[in-house]
Amino acid sequence: MDADIGKKTILIADDAEPNRLLLKKIFGGEYYVEEAVNGVEALEKLRQLEDVAILILDIVMPLMDGFSVLEEMQKDEILRTIPTVVITANNEEDIQIRALSCGATDVMAKPFSPLIILHRIKNIMARKDSEKLAEQNRAYRLELKLMDTDEKSGLFNKNAFHRYTKKMLQKNSDKKFVLIRWDIDNFKVFNDWFGTEVGDTYLKKIGDFFREYEEKNDSVKTYARYDADHFVCCQEAEGFDPEEITQIIDDYMTHLKTIEFEYTPRVGLYLINDPSLDVALMCDRALLALRSIKDSYGKRYAWFDDSMREALLEQQEIVNEMEFALRDGQFITYFQPQYNYETGKMIGAEALVRWQHPRKGTILPNKFIPLFERNGFISRLDEYMWEQVCIQLKDWERKGLNLVPISVNVSRRDIYNPHLVGNILSLLQEYELSPEMLHLEITESAYTQNAEQLVNTVNLLRIHGIEVHMDDFGSGYSSLNMLQNVPVDILKLDMRFLGGDYKDERSGNILNAVVRMATALRLPVLAEGVETKEQAEFLRSIGCLLMQGYLFSRPMAVEDFEKLLDGSQTVSALDKSYVESFQGSIDLLSFTSQSTLLFNCFVGGAAVVEYDEKDEVLLALRINDQFLREIGITRMEYAEDGQSIFRYYEGENRVLVISMLQEAIHTGKETCCEIMRKSKLHDMEDNWFKLRARLLKNSMSKHFFYVTMENITIYKEQTVENEKLVHCLSALTNHVDEGLLVLELSENIKIQYSNVRIAEMFGYTQKEFQELFGNDFLLSIHPDDKVLARENFEQILRAGNGVGRRIYRQTCKNGYYEWVSMTGCVVETEKDHICICTTIEKDDENKQRY
Repeated sequence: MDADIGKKTILIADDAEPNRLLLKKIFGGEYYVEEAVNGVEALEKLRQLEDVAILILDIVMPLMDGFSVLEEMQKDEILRTIPTVVITANNEEDIQIRALSCGATDVMAKPFSPLIILHRIKNIMARKDSEKLAEQNRAYRLELKLMDTDEKSGLFNKNAFHRYTKKMLQKNSDKKFVLIRWDIDNFKVFNDWFGTEVGDTYLKKIGDFFREYEEKNDSVKTYARYDADHFVCCQEAEGFDPEEITQIIDDYMTHLKTIEFEYTPRVGLYLINDPSLDVALMCDRALLALRSIKDSYGKRYAWFDDSMREALLEQQEIVNEMEFALRDGQFITYFQPQYNYETGKMIGAEALVRWQHPRKGTILPNKFIPLFERNGFISRLDEYMWEQVCIQLKDWERKGLNLVPISVNVSRRDIYNPHLVGNILSLLQEYELSPEMLHLEITESAYTQNAEQLVNTVNLLRIHGIEVHMDDFGSGYSSLNMLQNVPVDILKLDMRFLGGDYKDERSGNILNAVVRMATALRLPVLAEGVETKEQAEFLRSIGCLLMQGYLFSRPMAVEDFEKLLDGSQTVSALDKSYVESFQGSIDLLSFTSQSTLLFNCFVGGAAVVEYDEKDEVLLALRINDQFLREIGITRMEYAEDGQSIFRYYEGENRVLVISMLQEAIHTGKETCCEIMRKSKLHDMEDNWFKLRARLLKNSMSKHFFYVTMENITIYKEQTVENEKLVHCLSALTNHVDEGLLVLELSENIKIQYSNVRIAEMFGYTQKEFQELFGNDFLLSIHPDDKVLARENFEQILRAGNGVGRRIYRQTCKNGYYEWVSMTGCVVETEKDHICICTTIEKDDENKQRY
């Protein structure tokens, strides 16, 4: 049996033993032979044996003939692949045809020549081995193709492009080639806006573009989707026109625009002078050329040149030296202070890195930070800087200096570190620092690239008391949209958001809106990159008071910053008046649909307004529809007018409104005023309004109010009519001989009205009489007669329509008393008071001087 190890197996199925012995003698020298005496046993052994190379099958057998065995084999996926040679004593053609149609590989008639059958069996096995090898090769080639293919575009992937381009350059050493690289502008934005499914379809269509380009251009070339939204093509340089290829790409991309999305093609080109150069390096050089025109609207393509090569060499030199520089302490911490522009106090500082090179001097961050972010070294530099800041804070604390929080940068790569929070907390614990002293700055773009993980990390940091700032706010593309979900403590507004023309009305309005939105979200805004007084004043005017930039100080070395800490006023936290909540009013500024519905359904006009006390500007942060209807304009007209409330309250009305707001600021109580607004339309009457204001929040020179408006025109008209009526009645009552009083019976007996005659009767002026006795008429009556007078009023109340007169003594201005008689009747009865109209006359019969 050991001699048969490694031999191929032949199964002979024949019920005649002499035939089996003969065949075994023929094949036994080169093959391992198994036997079966019938069809059933043949099938069993086919299933039991691991690898039968060939089956020699007799047609006529007991239990199951050869045809039945063939039919059963065809039903089995594995058995039907085994070559089968049928042997038969019957040489009829129809028997042979039937055997072949049932799946037999060959048919041999008895008797047979041993040499012929041996060679025929060998040939069958050779063909089988050849087919098997070919199938393996096809599968291997398919696997290689799949490994080389980018699944989204159908083009070569990066590795395949490197390999096939190298072979192409070697095979065509007599030709010059150019490497082309281009990308899709803002493809991540495209995916975020329209979804990755639409983005993948876009990539597939770009793959179709390359295949069409190959068909139309017969030059030798390779092409690939290099990574993300970058594509590369290497083709013959002869006849290559950069303007033409740029236009071809532009035309095709324009043709693809089924969705409104702006795309401007820019192409980086590298002429291959040294075919032995690594293809990956060629692609990097084309990328450098592409990046050189990324922000240039005038250039659509650029060739890699010597200056870029020098930059590449400089970058390589940086990479070669970065490890040693970190170990040698060449990375130095600088500090740029941050100020509250309104108070002039320093409220913090940002830690910035400088590379103090022993030969080259100071290397600025823009030379090495982007490179470190690409190669991952930025994470190690960040951790180094965090510790240096902690060391410095501890040193200042020991020196007794006025500490301010220091902000350190956290790169996008740091967010992927699962130990980030633990590392920060360990540093604070090691150097015994309060979490409030170390602030973390994370760029806005980091929130857009890995939002879920970053938000979770930031939430954990804030739970431990570490303040997080969003750096470079405004430089990204989804800033306004993301703020509803982003957990940050301060927005750092990049002044590049304004560009060079920040005084442009549109730019100013955009920035104004951003600051107002941040205020509504209770997020302080710190503007960085402030360089001029003009910029600072503009920022102050829109409510952004926290600033950082060259106007105040350039980044400075530790020694200089220490002097600043030692000699200037500092605060370790923001002024509470700046960051305090809206005292429950934040819901009034909520932009939820429920809040909007509720706000617009308030009875009467309502608005949340901002009053700039310094510049006397009154703007509405939110205003409901009824308020606009009361003013008499549409919301569109109001927006076009610039949202200024004062536009509708000029002259005396403006003075009244300002006085109302000033009173609310100083008292903290609800205040009101009544104003009249003249209609712009000649056929409409003037209207009177009552404004009520309640202070919500103070922020330096800005104040926020909740203001309501009520149309009181009808009430004012009735008041005027009543005043006219009262004037007529007064003129009438002042000419009668008796004194006339209208008294209100409540806890005290108050004078609602008195005519001139009653005051004259006792030597007073009407004004004096009202001031002395207006709140309690009983004070004018002799003490001994007060009970009698009270009883008289109660008698009048019981009688209702009137009573006889009562006698009592009334106080005179000269100190004497006069006897008087009083009659009266009830004129009004309400729940809380009763009004009595009383007539008083002198009673000379009882007159007595004291």
